[in-house]
Amino acid sequence: MPFRYSSDFRRQACERLLAGESVSELAAELRVGGGTLYRWRRQALIDAGQSAGVKSYEADRLAQARRRIKDLEAELKLVKAASALFEEGQTISPKGSTRLSGD
Repeated sequence: MPFRYSSDFRRQACERLLAGESVSELAAELRVGGGTLYRWRRQALIDAGQSAGVKSYEADRLAQARRRIKDLEAELKLVKAASALFEEGQTISPKGSTRLSGD
């Protein structure tokens, strides 16, 4: 099973790579393989729009699903708040005024 680095560690390494630090020096300092850093730099350039390719957040289906869930939960919260405004103090019977009186 491959070793996984934290997203914060990876982000900081990518920032340093994009700032111009050499891969070999950074690899020795961080104890990360040079090939790994080259891949991270290539993806960081794509994500920054400086290179052509598929952005990392577009390729990750799980991340897309989580964003969609977050959007839907926010929309549901708004709908609930709006419906609460209309329901305050009003009790509506399903057959309320349509019944004829027995007079």
